[in-house]
Amino acid sequence: MATERGANQIAMIQAVVRSEKIRTLYRQTTPVLVTNALNSFIVGAVVWSSTPKARVIGWVAAMWMVALGRAALARSYLRVAPPLTDADRWGWRFAVGSAVTGVLWGIAGYSLLAHASASSQLLVASVIGGMCAAAAATTTSYVPAFLAFSLPALAGLSLRMIQFGNAAHSIMALMMVIYAVGLTAVARVNNRALTEAFTLRFENERLVEEITVAQERLEQTNRTLEQRVTERTEALRVQSEALRDAQRMESVGRLAGGVAHDFNNLLTVILANLTDMTSQRGISTHSAIALGEMRAAATKGADLVRQLLMFSRRQRTRPETLDLNAVVRAMENLLCHLLGNQSTLELALQQSPLLVRVDPTQIEQVIINLVSNARDAMASGGVVTIETNTVLLNETTDALEAGSYALLTVSDTGSGIDSETQQLIFDPFFTTKDVGKGTGLGLATVYGIVQQCRGNIRVISEVNRGSSFRIYLPPAGAAPLNGKIECRKLEIAGAGSIPPANNGAVTVLLVEDEPTVRNVVRRILKREGFRVLTADSAERALVISAKQSYAIDLLVTDVVMSGMGGPQLAERLRVLRPSIRTLLMSGYSRDQLIPHDDPAGGAMFLAKPFTNDSLIAKVTELLAAGCAVHTPAA
Repeated sequence: MATERGANQIAMIQAVVRSEKIRTLYRQTTPVLVTNALNSFIVGAVVWSSTPKARVIGWVAAMWMVALGRAALARSYLRVAPPLTDADRWGWRFAVGSAVTGVLWGIAGYSLLAHASASSQLLVASVIGGMCAAAAATTTSYVPAFLAFSLPALAGLSLRMIQFGNAAHSIMALMMVIYAVGLTAVARVNNRALTEAFTLRFENERLVEEITVAQERLEQTNRTLEQRVTERTEALRVQSEALRDAQRMESVGRLAGGVAHDFNNLLTVILANLTDMTSQRGISTHSAIALGEMRAAATKGADLVRQLLMFSRRQRTRPETLDLNAVVRAMENLLCHLLGNQSTLELALQQSPLLVRVDPTQIEQVIINLVSNARDAMASGGVVTIETNTVLLNETTDALEAGSYALLTVSDTGSGIDSETQQLIFDPFFTTKDVGKGTGLGLATVYGIVQQCRGNIRVISEVNRGSSFRIYLPPAGAAPLNGKIECRKLEIAGAGSIPPANNGAVTVLLVEDEPTVRNVVRRILKREGFRVLTADSAERALVISAKQSYAIDLLVTDVVMSGMGGPQLAERLRVLRPSIRTLLMSGYSRDQLIPHDDPAGGAMFLAKPFTNDSLIAKVTELLAAGCAVHTPAA
């Protein structure tokens, strides 16, 4: 693409230079025509006494008519200012005018000197020679115009000299031929010099223009950056506390997920053995009761683990598009029973449907947990209010991108929460309730579910003035706030799959700093018929890419390498080769490596270790899909 762009720029400069040379030709027309007209009078006066008067008058009149015609042509050119594509056409028109003028001067040299004296012949020869010399200078920007004038002009004079027959005239004719050759050489050299000068001029103008544009862009970028720095500084000041909380909750979530995973394995074994033991015959009543108690405890433990998984956002969900208002109305009776007689439930729901995409069970659990906490915070009773509405955030704050959100608010008139406790309420197993009255997983579960729905939760509370939990959820069907989808299908034989033998039709750039892994992956891909280019670093991969004139269809790269990483390499290559796909490999999990901002633009990810089949399946899926999704990671 860069080669094509360079060729286009060269062709454009050549066209501009050609047009400018023709413009220079026409700009010099006026002095050339005036000189031709005056010299025609001089020649007519010189041969007036020795040549028939009618012939002289006719020749002078023809010369003036041609001069007037050429003047009209020049005026038309300067008035029209034709486009670059018409330069050659106007050049040939000028050359025709020059040829007619040259023929008239050739006629003068041949016809008007037949009976002139030697001094008159010398004077006319000097005039014609001088006109040719002047043409070498004035028409040097267009050599065909010079040749069209000088060759017929000198040919007529040389032919007459030869016909006189004496040695002096023959020598003069030979001098005219040599003169013509010399002037032609001079005209060509001058034309080449003029072309180079114009080319250099226009290249410099283009460079100056590009520098000016780049400077203006840089100044605009600097202004934009200064504004953004000011805005981001203020935003960072506001978000610093929220960021620390998010990092802390992320760490706790990972720990909770790991603990939940291990406990699930243990509980699976316990429950399976308890089932076998309970089904046995002949066990005593006491043993049966004990086994039942153990089974109940294990089941309760499994429920706690399930809540931990929700908090850590590793619980599998089944999201559906729901009307949040309808969910709240359907739960109204249940919530009233949950609150009891001492407290009142009030609903303030948006009149129009409020669509969100969530797991129905999870959103119900969120509402139940929040209402339960509100009930416990109102020991003497009070009012719980559930509100729904649509809000528009104009700027990014507290881990929420700017845009439209569905807002679910659960408020109470209870005891409230102090600022220190607010920093801990979403931690698992943290509770302010008495021993035995709470697990400390209710709000932790709410937090995990909301995060899993790509939303956020905020708490507004004051001691003795109640609390308000505000949950922001993306509306169902909303377009991504940032990013776009670009697709390019790779035409490969088969119904969306890669045939076993590609015969090098698909080119893969493999980047891996571990030699053994690089060799293994290369062999796998080569066996499947791919053409494989290998590099041991991102920097080397960029060099290899720059040297390849053909398409590179797929980048397979390790994520963490010394120097530039895989995602940054993918970003650089996508600028140079927009159609390239990317497969990231790593021994780390994707969440660990690219938790928030994915510079690889939604590239596919393959965790190490992997099998041959899983690698080829991933490559096949990526090439067959032919689609790169450029969106920030959630």
